[in-house]
Amino acid sequence: MNARFWAEAWIALAIAGPMVGLLISRMGRTAGLIWLRFEVLAMALGLMIMGWAIAGGRLHPSVLPLPAPFPGLYLSPLPMADLWCLLSGLLLMATWMLIWHSPWERRILWALGPMAGSMGFFLLAGDGLSLLLGLEFISLSSYLGLVTTRRSRKVWNAGWVLLVLSEMGGLLLLLAMALIMARHGIGIHFVTDSFPVLAREALAMSSGAKVAVMVLVLLAFGVKAGLFPVMIWMPLAEPEAPGPVAGIFSGIFTALAVMGILAVENVVHPGMAWGVLLLVLGTTGAFVAALYSIVSRHVKQILAYSTLEILGLVFAALGIWNIAQHANFSSSVGTLAWDAAMILLIMHAASKFVLFAITEKTETIAHTIDGIGGLAKEHRRLSMVAAVAVATLAAVPPLGGFVGEWLLLESVLKPLGTTGILRNIHLLFLLAGIFLAMAAAVGVGTYVRWFGFVFLGPKRRASRHNDFPRMSAIQMTGYVLALLPVLAAGPGVPWLIPWLNRQGHAIFGNNSRYVVAPLFAHPQTVPLLTHIGGTLIKAPGAPGTIFYPQGFSVSDPYVLFLMGIVLFLIVTGLRKILRRRHGHGVRTVEPWTGGTPDYTAQKSFTAEGFVHPLRLAFQGFFGLKRHRYDKGGVRFYRHTVIYRLEEQGYLPLLKAVRYVSSQIRKTQSGSTPAYLSWIVFGTVGVLMLTLFYAVR
Repeated sequence: MNARFWAEAWIALAIAGPMVGLLISRMGRTAGLIWLRFEVLAMALGLMIMGWAIAGGRLHPSVLPLPAPFPGLYLSPLPMADLWCLLSGLLLMATWMLIWHSPWERRILWALGPMAGSMGFFLLAGDGLSLLLGLEFISLSSYLGLVTTRRSRKVWNAGWVLLVLSEMGGLLLLLAMALIMARHGIGIHFVTDSFPVLAREALAMSSGAKVAVMVLVLLAFGVKAGLFPVMIWMPLAEPEAPGPVAGIFSGIFTALAVMGILAVENVVHPGMAWGVLLLVLGTTGAFVAALYSIVSRHVKQILAYSTLEILGLVFAALGIWNIAQHANFSSSVGTLAWDAAMILLIMHAASKFVLFAITEKTETIAHTIDGIGGLAKEHRRLSMVAAVAVATLAAVPPLGGFVGEWLLLESVLKPLGTTGILRNIHLLFLLAGIFLAMAAAVGVGTYVRWFGFVFLGPKRRASRHNDFPRMSAIQMTGYVLALLPVLAAGPGVPWLIPWLNRQGHAIFGNNSRYVVAPLFAHPQTVPLLTHIGGTLIKAPGAPGTIFYPQGFSVSDPYVLFLMGIVLFLIVTGLRKILRRRHGHGVRTVEPWTGGTPDYTAQKSFTAEGFVHPLRLAFQGFFGLKRHRYDKGGVRFYRHTVIYRLEEQGYLPLLKAVRYVSSQIRKTQSGSTPAYLSWIVFGTVGVLMLTLFYAVR
């Protein structure tokens, strides 16, 4: 089994599949729908089979010839391709189940075929040209997945922003590949050489040139990966896309973009400055996105900004991993950060997909969190699914979010060494850790607020039964399939983390030190994990420690989880004692409205009141504007937030581009003054450049 077979299959299914579906649809609408269902299911199974083949070493690199004069494509699995093949196929199959017999099923199926094909082809990119084509395929399928499933002006605007940024990313990636082969002169062979050949060419590059190449790659893939500050399309596009499609955007496409960055990094091998850049951008993006997510009111926009927060944590972890690999390879800090980044990506892909899929149902009631409420009483199974996903993102032990953030903070707190340089690097980690910890804390508030307003509290608006039907067995199966990676990244870490360490060591040459103790091990049997100094308290009877922050043991999340259960039992017991003593139950209070009475006008802005202290604490950042409303005889004050990156960063740039384009357009109008003006300014510019170089 070779990569050429799979690449040809993905191209054929992505292009010919919808065309065949269109022809079959002419024979009957039902026949076309059956074909689309079969195609998407086959592609989901194909992704999982390809992942199994890659994991077992059964998929061999090969060359896919193209018609002359185009060069052939060298195909080989990307880093961690086996993992993301399995996860992509699993979530694609979950999507197939969740949209079964839904009103929007046909439109989404039309988009899923090209999206799945682009995933499969991208994961086989083994040279510059295939990586470029894979990025283009993902960009086009993202655009089609957005504009073909919804029809509104907002969707078209978001689609254009996504397409323009993606095409700019493709040009930047092309330029990055050209810089690697710049010393060979003019030619196109740099896009046909395999990554091992490019790695040999990159050895002769200076450290500055390597960082420049990686900055271009970072900007190219950062559009898809949710990297600050080029992640502007996500808060625009994901709220407009259907729930399952937005879940694939958020969970899968972002992770594939991260894998693309890692693939080029493994070719260029940049220095420590690259890791510092990742750490700074990741920390900034996580903190900014967390602040925006907690003050947003739109159900999907909150999830979109929280995606940027999690991806910021991932990039910060990759930055720590890169710095630690160069600063002190023998330290386990790099291994901890690597494991944190991968676990955060895995748990985020599954849990965020589930929450976005749920929003497709909540949109029939309202688009804002303070307009829904009370779904937990009417839709218990759906609320349980949402609770698992929210608990994962909110870092509730022993789920994957807790494990990933625990490992990230531990990599920040653990010193790299005793030399002066390593201590200074550790101070940088601690400084970043302050903002990462605040971002994680604000993120917890975001998820509690989202789940509380959507599922708990009083029912604010009635939903029609036909618009919000009960969950069928096949849809419940889809949610269960989507939540499997959550379990793998949480309770499954005794098996997942050693595998991640082996993968990282085989692909990137990571430090392969064993940093995870056996599950529920007796302290005396725990092997020594890490040396951090003799001044900290060790676990009783253990040669090393299994307690935070010196080392990590998979039993720690379970200990905290059991403590939570004990506290729950204590509270339940106290309630029963009070019931017997006073003869009545304890008065319950709705946590999201401040009392038990029904919903009234006074509670219409509860979502803003929930985060008002945080909004005031960061009012300089948010740039608050207050507006007064009168409703039901009650006066309200609603605060609007300035999204500075969009309004103060991209909008001025957009105005400048429009001004330049309008001036260029005047040259096509036949206006003599316009032509003369361009000739005069152009001549003056050429003369100034000539004089500048003559003086030098």
